[in-house]
This record gives sequence, structure tokens and C-alpha cells, in this order.
Amino acid sequence: MQYSEWIVVKTNQDYLQYLSKSLNISIPIAQVLVSRGLKEVDEIYSFLNPSMDLIDPFSISGVYEAVRIIKDAINSGIKIFINGDYDADGLTGTAILYDILKKMKAQVFYHIPHRIHHGYGLTKTSIEEAKKAGAKLIITVDCGIRDFEMVQYAKKEGIETIITDHHEPLRIDGELVLPEALTIINPKVDENSPYTSLAGVGVAFMLAMALNSEEAMQYLDLVTLGTYADMVPLNTTNRALIKQGWGLLENPCRASIKILKEIAGVNSNIIKNFHLSYCLIPRINAPGRIDHAQDVVKFFTSEDIGEIENIGQWINQINSLRQKTEEKIMEEVEKKLDNEFNDEAVVVLWGDWHLGVVGTVASKLLDRFNRPVFIMAIDENKAKGSARAPSGVDLQKMLCSCKDLLIRFGGHKQAAGVMLYKEKLNEFKERLCKLAESMDMEPKNVLQLDAQVSLSEVNEKLTEEIKLLEPFGEGNREPIFGAKELTVVNLRKVGSNHLKMSLRQNGKYIPAIGFDMAGEPILEGCLVDAAFTPVINEWEGVRSLQLQLKAIRRTQNRLMGVQNSKAKF
Repeated sequence: MQYSEWIVVKTNQDYLQYLSKSLNISIPIAQVLVSRGLKEVDEIYSFLNPSMDLIDPFSISGVYEAVRIIKDAINSGIKIFINGDYDADGLTGTAILYDILKKMKAQVFYHIPHRIHHGYGLTKTSIEEAKKAGAKLIITVDCGIRDFEMVQYAKKEGIETIITDHHEPLRIDGELVLPEALTIINPKVDENSPYTSLAGVGVAFMLAMALNSEEAMQYLDLVTLGTYADMVPLNTTNRALIKQGWGLLENPCRASIKILKEIAGVNSNIIKNFHLSYCLIPRINAPGRIDHAQDVVKFFTSEDIGEIENIGQWINQINSLRQKTEEKIMEEVEKKLDNEFNDEAVVVLWGDWHLGVVGTVASKLLDRFNRPVFIMAIDENKAKGSARAPSGVDLQKMLCSCKDLLIRFGGHKQAAGVMLYKEKLNEFKERLCKLAESMDMEPKNVLQLDAQVSLSEVNEKLTEEIKLLEPFGEGNREPIFGAKELTVVNLRKVGSNHLKMSLRQNGKYIPAIGFDMAGEPILEGCLVDAAFTPVINEWEGVRSLQLQLKAIRRTQNRLMGVQNSKAKF
């Protein structure tokens, strides 16, 4: 991709020296951390050494009351019914609470709604299922915060509710409006909570920790999968959870995780973020998108190896069907983009599509256009769909401005679900575009670098230090370094569309590869600026330093620098 601008934060060198010595890290890594808003020694140390010891579930409002209610229910023989969501976040959270309550000898059941037949959240079907089971207490997972009518309906049927959720609660004129549940565990209810970025599984895990902290630690593999799947920021708390759970994915004790890795072709004991994003998580999500995800909870909680293997094979088959369905929709979307999209500030498309995969299609279009995307599936006289938005755009505010047109909406700032009548679609699109035109959205073609370096600073030690920043994900991407005035040596095209070369500066040579960069206007011997991530390449037992290029251009006068400006990143 050709970027119009390369931007890098520049920090006082004396301060970087201070951080480098205080924390025993290199200056480039110190600059990466400062560029990401971590400027004090203590907060950088906490980021590099995340600890579960600092997590206190009882500091979240509603947790203490929920523990008391649940333990009283267990002691009284009251049946408990868990209503979870059908995505990876809700499924892993449901599995955690169901399993830990079973181990506490609770009479516990679970229900996962069908995306198409039942819809999202606490539904009338969920409550009818709870009645059939004889339950008097419902615990929601990853849903419920806006299910006012259903909480009331359950109460009329003699069933009380505990809500665990992480979605945005309803606010009217700045006032918080909550369902009349026995208690609500949602860190977003308290805006000052340090836990507002938890995924739904993270909230469920907090309740599990409060119920039995020692037992809860075995579920950190599921917490990692659900948290990573929901693309919440990997800040201090989420980072601590994932850092601990990552090892349980690399060397799993849980039979279902072993089988999930096998069917996904993940044979390595070293797990990288792409293994989760492209191999493991899509398979967990697939049943909830294409079929019914009820058995995914059984997959994670069963102790019957035969049963786990059978469900694992079914999950793999459903994922293949999901891929084919998504490919078909993408073909139709591409035609609509050619015929209907006129570079509006918002991408709004609808068609006779499978509701279960419109969210992944929206995500792909967000990556391409870097503007809010709404992909709607038509169901008789209604349109139901998913929205995605770039960082800095609040979908909830946009949808609140259109609420008179909507039947229902909810979700997060960057991801939301929406339902409206088909006849309102054109008006909905027009209003969204007007709203978006007034927003200051960052252009897609600005390359944000984490640090400017010289090739003399790039070595194997730096690649080892980069591992200190792992795991990478939302809010914590793999760092991109920039270097300027490099000489291109031994340039050649490899494969179908890749460039291989060495880059030289002040007598130092480092091999580099640029995937899908064969079309870049780079010549042997010319001076270039390069954006890259350094890695160790292993081939036939030989380790060598290599630059994985993210962008390359003919040398400019300078890399744009912004002194200590967090806002540019």
C-alpha cells in the first residue's frame, strides 16, 4: 500500500535513556512504549510484567451480591439456569460458569440461543427453557444489560435474574437505566472501574474468581480465547488474563483445546496471535453463525473424549460451511460496491444474506475502507445486521441518533448489532452518512510508526525484547519501526509477487522481505525509507535476522515527527 504520510512520535532522548536504564530495555523498545502512552516507570513495569495478583473481582459492583445469591441458591437446592451468547466470548464465559457451578454441586443448566430462530440476549425462549428445567435463578453471560422486558417477564414467571455483561448500558440524557435484576455485574455501569474493557468472558471469569479463586485459574485458556475473539483492548487487566492463559493454549491440559488445535492444523507449541485469529477462534464462532452453538459449551466442559472428538469434527465441518457462505456473500457485496457505493462516509449495504456471517463481512470492509460499515440481512419485512467502526468512532452514539428508526440496537463503540424495518433502510443510510460526515476520521493511508531507528540498533536482542510486548492484539499491535536513507542491495522478485533484498546503512546489511510488494517503484542501489518489524528467520536450522517490511518508499526529506503526541497513534 502507498501511504500518504508516515508519522512517528519523537521523545526526549534523555528521558528514553532514563527509561532504558531503569527498566533494562533498549531505547527503541522504550520509545515504542512511550508512543503507546506508557510514560512512567511503574506503569511500563506493570505492562511488561502483568500480574493476576492485582485483580480484585470484589471491587466490581454486583459481584459480592451475586456470590451470596448463588451460594444461597446452591445451599437451598434452587436450580440455576445460565443464558449465554452464541459467539466465542459468550460460549467460553458460559462454559466457565457452568463448569465451576457444577463443581460447587449446583443444580445448573445452560442455554445458548439460536442466532436466527431466537435472536440475541435473554429471550422468551430462554425463559421458557428455564421454566422447563425448574430453575428459579437465571444468570446471563455476555448479554442482558438492555433486556428490560425479558427480566420483567422472568420475574412474573417466578424467576429472578443475575446479569453478567460487558455491553454498553442504556443511558437516557446521561442517566443510567438498568433492568430490575437481583444484581448486575457489568464494569461499564461504573465508568471509573478499572475493568471496563473486560470481555463478556472476562466478566464471567470475575464472578468465577469470586466464587472460587483457586479453581477459576484453570479456565484462563477459555478466558484467553473469548477475550481475544471479542477484540477488546489488551490493557493491564486483559493483558494479565491473556498472558497467564496463553501458556494453557500452547501446552493444553484441556482435551478440547488439544483437539481444537489438531483440527485447526496448529501443531506448534508456540502460539502466535494469527493462530487465534485465523485458526482457533473462527472455528469456535462458526456454529453460532451457521448452526446452533449449544454443543460448543459441551465441547469445552465434557470429560468424554469420544464426545469431544465428535463435536470437534462437527465444528470443523461447520467452519468450512461458514467459509463458503461468507465467500458467496462477499462476491455479492463486491457487485453492490461497484454499483451502489459512491464513496459515502458510511458503507451501508443490505441483501438476502445469511445473518450469521454479516459481522465478518463488515469487519473485512472496515479494514478496506476505514469508515463505519453496516451490513444488513433482509428477513421478510425486517433488516438485521452488524456494524463495525474504526477507532475514534462511537457506534452507540450514532445509533442513539437514529433510535427513532430502529427496533433494537446494542453492542460496543466499535461493534454493534441493529434491527429495523426494511422500509426504513434508505432513511437510515442517509442519516448515518450525514452523521459520519461531521466526524474527524483518520485517513486509512497514514502509516503510524512506533519508533524511528537506525539499522545499528536492529539486532537479535531487539527481536527478543519485542517478545516482552506479547501477546499482540487489539490496542497492542506488533511494533513497526521506521528507518530512513537505506541503500537497496541485491534486489530480486521471489514467488508470485514478493520482494527480497538487503538494506544497508553505514556498512551494516540486514536481509528484508516485502510480501506483495513486487509492484513498488524500488530499484537496485536507490535510497529508501523502510517500515518494518524485525524477526528471526529460521531455515534448515540456521537462524538469521530479517526485516519483514510493512512499507517501503523512495527516501523522503524526513519521517514526520510529533513530539510526545499520543493522539497521533
